[in-house]
Amino acid sequence: MVLYKHGVGFFERFGSLGTMSSVTLNFKKEEMNDVLKSLAVFPQGEGQVVSVSYETPEEKDEALKKAPLLLSDCKSWLDLLRSMRGCQVRLHIAGLEGDSGSERLVHASNSEVVISGYMVGLNEADGKPEQTLVAIMTTGSEADSSPNVRTYLLSQVRGLDIIDPQSGDDLRYVLDLSHSRENQRAVTLFLDRPQQELLVSYVAPTPTWRVSYRLVYTPDSLEHSRSSESDGALSATGQLLIQGWGIVDNQLDEDLEDVSLTLIAGQPISFIYDLYTPRFVERPTVEDETRTVPGPVMFNAALLEKELELSLNDDFNNVAFAALGDDELYAPEARAVSSAPRRKRMQRNLAKATKVQATGIARGELFQYDVGVPITIKRGQSAMVPILGATIASRKQHWFNAEKMPEHPVVTIVATNTTGLTLEQGPATVLEVDNYVGEAVLNFTPTEAEFFVPYAVDLGVRVFQEHATCEETAAIALGQGGYLVHDLWMVRQTTYQIENQTTYPISLVIEQRKLEGYNLVDTSEPMEQTAEFRRWQLPIASRQQTKFQVQERQKISRREQITNLDYQILKTYLRNKFIGDTLFQRLEGILQLHQQCHQLERDIQDRCYQQDRLSTAQKELTEKLKPLQSSGNEGELRQRFVSKIGALEDERDRLQAEITTLEQQAHDLKQQLQQQLQQL
Repeated sequence: MVLYKHGVGFFERFGSLGTMSSVTLNFKKEEMNDVLKSLAVFPQGEGQVVSVSYETPEEKDEALKKAPLLLSDCKSWLDLLRSMRGCQVRLHIAGLEGDSGSERLVHASNSEVVISGYMVGLNEADGKPEQTLVAIMTTGSEADSSPNVRTYLLSQVRGLDIIDPQSGDDLRYVLDLSHSRENQRAVTLFLDRPQQELLVSYVAPTPTWRVSYRLVYTPDSLEHSRSSESDGALSATGQLLIQGWGIVDNQLDEDLEDVSLTLIAGQPISFIYDLYTPRFVERPTVEDETRTVPGPVMFNAALLEKELELSLNDDFNNVAFAALGDDELYAPEARAVSSAPRRKRMQRNLAKATKVQATGIARGELFQYDVGVPITIKRGQSAMVPILGATIASRKQHWFNAEKMPEHPVVTIVATNTTGLTLEQGPATVLEVDNYVGEAVLNFTPTEAEFFVPYAVDLGVRVFQEHATCEETAAIALGQGGYLVHDLWMVRQTTYQIENQTTYPISLVIEQRKLEGYNLVDTSEPMEQTAEFRRWQLPIASRQQTKFQVQERQKISRREQITNLDYQILKTYLRNKFIGDTLFQRLEGILQLHQQCHQLERDIQDRCYQQDRLSTAQKELTEKLKPLQSSGNEGELRQRFVSKIGALEDERDRLQAEITTLEQQAHDLKQQLQQQLQQL
């Protein structure tokens, strides 16, 4: 029995058929798809598999309704006699004393009379079941010419022989179907001869196996390790006894006795493919045409005959079904001499501390634990089997990661998997010097890989974390199109304030997540890095406060238009030596030109504003002229308004002349500014 972590099991059964030429295996209904997908049959002698039959996926009640014989739970005898109508039978009639009216009785004290014939049916009297009659048409020379029907009391009938073969088969089918369990399906393997040894393998759903660990940590020397750590050693070393137990469940409808067990770690691809449910393809309905046709259309079958010839070679007949893998197939010669399945196994004692007889074998992407001793598990029970026992070197550290456990570090045992076996993920109970100290979950760990056992929080050690960010100018360079390229350092500082309030020194490992695009600066190199974290190891003495800082920075660039700068910013760049004197003078000249252009634009805007005000005043005066007469007082007022409108127009013309002059000056300055920017 080979159990996998993804919920399937690979089973091998081996045995002798004896005088039988067939064997029946029972499976649960939900297992049938996997069984049909994977079943492989290997006769170990000269025999060959003829066929494999299995029960219909139809529910038992539905199948019984469609059966040719309908037998109820309360009146099965009456239903059977009714179903035999027209079938050839033999009735065993018991002799009774007395007479039953006009019916013909066979009187034979303490004896039976056998009547042969064809069943006619039953005649039931309402409310008088004791008067129910059974009618039979007897056979014989007289019955050949004229039927001879006889009736007998049903209470006299003591037996029924079904002579009709089809009716007998129907009764057997109904009884077998009634006997079958609702959620069970039988698979029968038929061979061409008895006295054969047979190997059968298949895959079926099973509960996934689990693993749990017992870890016992023993310091090499408690006093020596603490004193050496306070002198600068980084970790307290010790020996770690690791004991692994595989947990398996027997969900089969049978006891497992002396079964070879293998546990597979890994995750092969597996799926459910519905092979058990019959499928019917809808076909178009074609009606006959009224006209006649010359004859049926025929096609040459030569190619089909060749294909059939190729498929009927001897090698094909030696194997009934495709095997699961090449190593599971037996060649014809090999199967002839093999009397039992063989599986290559390695055996190796893992540790004297535990009586473990399991071995580990790497199978590509998978790893298997072969339990060396056959196991016995009762039906519906589970078992724990030892699969690992070894003592390896280890060290104890305090690990701090603010994302996983804020404020306090986690006491962690660190070790390298030198057991020679892959460690499957599972819970672990941790003991130290025979005392329970915590629990952890071991991750999946291949051989020679490092694993971590964080099992307890040390409340005597506190770690405070502070963050700060700032920007620093890295460099300034000239870019194209009148821009300065401003390179900045985005600096992130993380400060750890560590307080060890315990009476013993510790080895603290700080784990900090990597920030994308950030690199370390002015920080000690980490002891190790992963894809997501950096780790630093620090010795912390007892009753001591320690500060540790991690500084990271990321370079970013910003484009800044030169004309948007001012004199003070340029002075800052010059003072911090981001630009030289020559560049400063040239940039200063560009800024002066830009300021002159900006001043001219403000002057032009101011004059345009004045023009708008004059135009508004002209419109108001024009509106006032409309109702005034040309003579009298209104004529004098009209003349005054006309004079004002003329004065306003003269002022507008003067402003327009100034605007034209200023625009020309601004145009000339902009060309000069553009030339200097291009030269820069």
